[in-house]
Amino acid sequence: MSERTAERTRETDTEADTGETSPGIGRLDGFSTETTESESESGSYFSLRALLFSFVAVGAGTVAGSLIPLVPFTALLGIPAGAFVHGLLASERRYAETALAGGLTAGALSVTSFLSQFVVRGIAGGQLGMGRLFAVAAAVGLVLALLGHYFGRDLRDGLTRDLA
Repeated sequence: MSERTAERTRETDTEADTGETSPGIGRLDGFSTETTESESESGSYFSLRALLFSFVAVGAGTVAGSLIPLVPFTALLGIPAGAFVHGLLASERRYAETALAGGLTAGALSVTSFLSQFVVRGIAGGQLGMGRLFAVAAAVGLVLALLGHYFGRDLRDGLTRDLA
């Protein structure tokens, strides 16, 4: 076992001297300060897979929050909790996907919560009110999701940072 450690130490020392890195040894947290040409050309600012994971995380947080009885707005408080977990577990920063998932989830949650009241008032009067309600709730959900994702990423950065 000590021979293996000595070999890895020698490889790491020689790579540090030459500036080369091997694909098997490096930081395990997925952060890199270097960008290659393929990364900068791909322009992966938005990912459907990350959007799906964001919807799952935010939806799970919303469901978990709505399980708390007799306390209003706990489902909305589940949005930053789900976004926090997503930020903690994701290897890359995905603010756009998390914000979109949080906004759409909060908007849909508020409209479905008050749908019966809009139906009772009438379809014509309810459409304008539903749009406003969706917009306000989506804005609140977007901000909550961004905050949750930011604090999750911040905790991940603190946990994975080298202490030396």
